Amino acid sequence: MIISERSPVSSLFRIFVLVVLCGWMFIGQIIGVLVGSLIYDGDFMSAMADPANHPDIRNAILFSQGIGSAIGLIFIPWFYLKVSEHRSVDGFFKSETQWPMILIALVIGIMGMATAISPIAEWNNNIQFPEWMSGFGEWAKNTEALAAEIIKSITSNLTPGAFILTFIVVAIIPAIGEELVFRGLIQTELQRAFKNPHIAIWVASILFSAIHLQFLGFVPRVLIGAFLGYLYYWSGNLLVPMLAHFFNNGIQIIGLYLFQKGVITYDIDSTESAPLPVVAVGLILTFLILYYLRNYFNSRSTTTSDPV
Repeated sequence: MIISERSPVSSLFRIFVLVVLCGWMFIGQIIGVLVGSLIYDGDFMSAMADPANHPDIRNAILFSQGIGSAIGLIFIPWFYLKVSEHRSVDGFFKSETQWPMILIALVIGIMGMATAISPIAEWNNNIQFPEWMSGFGEWAKNTEALAAEIIKSITSNLTPGAFILTFIVVAIIPAIGEELVFRGLIQTELQRAFKNPHIAIWVASILFSAIHLQFLGFVPRVLIGAFLGYLYYWSGNLLVPMLAHFFNNGIQIIGLYLFQKGVITYDIDSTESAPLPVVAVGLILTFLILYYLRNYFNSRSTTTSDPV
């Protein structure tokens, strides 16, 4: 899809300023805080800074993040495309004829990748910063600790109703919004700027990870972002990485809920690496699924481009 007739540098600058900074990180966050403050019976911002001692803040956080993200990551990018570039988001999507096989492949691929990168996730989570980076290291650990506390506050002791709300906020909204912004807008324009899809995919993935401001999970998130980026590049269909992103987040929430209910014994929230044989199987599955999906989308593209 062609997003803009402007130069790619100008288009990227406008996307970062108008969509990411003003839209998501300013307007979306302010609206989210206002919603949370209206819902929470107390000082919402103070409670957010210490969620462990404010267990009643869960719904306020969920509605705050859900509405803020929906506006900042979905409505504002849509509005930007429509008003500023006179484009429709419909151009990001294509029809598919083999959705059952694609969905199965995406689930297996996401589960395989989560297992395959678990040693990297464990290493990144326990990384030790050198002395000259001690200030950054302390900030990263404090930021990660607060994020972990917030996640714990919204995922502890999930009732069926809280599970559904958490699932919408954590799995559905980010899958739509983050893919629209980082794969649909940013990766597309980076590819136009660099004339190289691989550079575009990895730069977009690094930006995708960095914007989360959780550097103790930075490398695994870059790898997941690259996985999503290649899915979009091969398929040309933004719904494919959206579904993969949805499965990645959704499986974690479902697994956590089942663990709390005693249905499964594996704590999906653990940051420990899987055993090496399991990691090896996950790595093989990931490469096989990527190979299958790349060939499928390439063959479909070749077939549809042939004259009838």
